[in-house]
Amino acid sequence: MQAIKITVNGLDQEIPAGTTVEGILDIMEEPVRHDMIVEVNGKFTHVKEYSATTFKEGDKLEVIYLDFGG
Repeated sequence: MQAIKITVNGLDQEIPAGTTVEGILDIMEEPVRHDMIVEVNGKFTHVKEYSATTFKEGDKLEVIYLDFGG
């Protein structure tokens, strides 16, 4: 399978073409959590879209953990 390059949390990564958000989280060993926000190319991606959202060459993924407290 062909590989593509994306940026994950500021770091260049090579992933198989057709990889979904759900798939990259699995590769990263990051479980889906209620305090996590996922952005693809600067846009919020809802958890319901993780299995359908795929990446293209040059895309940017940010996984952000909310830190509540005071």
